[in-house]
Amino acid sequence: MGWEADMAERLSRAVNGEKDTIIAEFSDLTGKSASALYRVARKHGFTPERKKRDDKGTLKSELTDNQVSFVSTLIQTTAREVKGCIMPVRKALQIAVKNGVIAPGQISVNRLQGILREREMNATALDSVTPSIRMASLHPNHVHVFDASICIQYYLKNGKGIRMMDERDFREKKPENFLKVKQRIIRMICADHFCHFIYPKYYLAAGENQRITYDFLMSVWRGGLHDLLPFRGVPFFLLMDAGSANIAKGLLNFFKRLEIQLPENMPHNPKRQGSAEVAQNIVERDFESGLRLEPATSMDELNAWAMDWCVYYNATQVHRRTQTTRTSTWLTITPEQLRELPSDEVCQMLYAEPEVSRIVRQDNTITFNNQDYRLKHIPGIRPKKEVMVIVRPYVWPKVGVMFNEQEYIVEPIGKLAGGFSADAAIIGQEYKQNPDTAVDRARKANENLAYGEGKRKKDDLPFGGTLQVMGQMAEALDKVVMMPKRGTPIEIDRAQTAQLLPVTRLLMMVRDALGGAVPPEVNRELRERYQDGIDQATAERVAAGFSSPSTSLRDHAHPARRSVLDVAPLRAAGGGA
Repeated sequence: MGWEADMAERLSRAVNGEKDTIIAEFSDLTGKSASALYRVARKHGFTPERKKRDDKGTLKSELTDNQVSFVSTLIQTTAREVKGCIMPVRKALQIAVKNGVIAPGQISVNRLQGILREREMNATALDSVTPSIRMASLHPNHVHVFDASICIQYYLKNGKGIRMMDERDFREKKPENFLKVKQRIIRMICADHFCHFIYPKYYLAAGENQRITYDFLMSVWRGGLHDLLPFRGVPFFLLMDAGSANIAKGLLNFFKRLEIQLPENMPHNPKRQGSAEVAQNIVERDFESGLRLEPATSMDELNAWAMDWCVYYNATQVHRRTQTTRTSTWLTITPEQLRELPSDEVCQMLYAEPEVSRIVRQDNTITFNNQDYRLKHIPGIRPKKEVMVIVRPYVWPKVGVMFNEQEYIVEPIGKLAGGFSADAAIIGQEYKQNPDTAVDRARKANENLAYGEGKRKKDDLPFGGTLQVMGQMAEALDKVVMMPKRGTPIEIDRAQTAQLLPVTRLLMMVRDALGGAVPPEVNRELRERYQDGIDQATAERVAAGFSSPSTSLRDHAHPARRSVLDVAPLRAAGGGA
């Protein structure tokens, strides 16, 4: 044991002022100051016990913990998203004094800076990186990490091929130069989280969109673009940022139908896509740096070179974590872990119409995508029932059939020569029958109850004809007391119920009585007097007055004569003009 450990041990056991004696002793032996000896003792396990202050919570400057927290909060909440904290302590103290949180002259700027630094509440501490958690994947294709980046170094210039962006012209202080580039080269990266296999592809577009995202992921998961590139298959999990193209509802539903899970992402958390960020950096340094020496002249050429680089890099470069090449690590994948991407036709169905409803036909079958499926084995199924058909890509052409909240995997029936169903009964060779449904069983039970177990004859009556149904029905009313009811006679107001003739009918009767046209004065007078109608008897009496041979049309037409309506009734009664 050296003198340092000996001193630390004696200090740990010392009580009642013995520490000063021990320090003085070792100061004479070593020539070191007391503070230096205490530092040595702490390095060797000595932990001084400090007496708790009576004024705990209040600093020597009489600044409370809440006041210090207020200043630190001002510094944190005014920080820039990328640049970090920008408010100086002097400005934060000025705001605190102005708002009455700290009294004027209570503390100096230098002392406040020291307090914030001691408590790790200053700008430097607040800007420090939050500790992260390392994530692990279980096997190749367990987790893929996808990322897209607008490649600011290269663009396609008016048919003259790919050109480099001069960083002196294309930078934040000259945004107008970026506007001149209508279409940029977008670099898409997919990295396998387990073996860090890197797959790049380039697109020419104004920005990210759903179409190029779909095309890229299909090319990654389909594979087969190079004989020496075995990487392919659908992952179980996909990590990507929350870009507008990636969170499109169509893509999210498509991933769901491919049985890919997308763990929720914390906003502004690039470390989650760390594998893709590292892959972007590798592609930029290891592949794109060579484009300055030999620029590509088209997008096809650029992608051909990128695929060539992809094959070489993944097969030759040893990964630090796995201590082997990326391709070698990926080849350890098992058949259960390798989910092959379905055909383009199935993928289009998954994207456009992954679920459709069908009505069960008379023979307990449904049709989907020109294939027949028999559902007779599903409990409770019967004709005219509605089911939901779900595309299951990894067992296609089998499909999922949802009925009564239960999913059943159903195989297609297939076809015989002539287009007949593969399970159809051959005439003269076999007989097949669907299993009884619940309705069939109920029908048979009813038939047995009504006619018995034997074979039913043509004229058999249900229940052997023993049921009494007709006659003696009125006898059941004997016990019912029939209370007589007296009705109220209907009185008819004949004056109101008499049918009235329209005045036009009266004019026709007068015309017949005169044997010619009705004079205008008579027409007008009749219309005015009987505009609401006239009963049959009165109409006949008025018309009869015009049929007298002693009355002429001139008498009726002359304005100085009496009203023809006053004269006509008298004539009908036998009076004179």
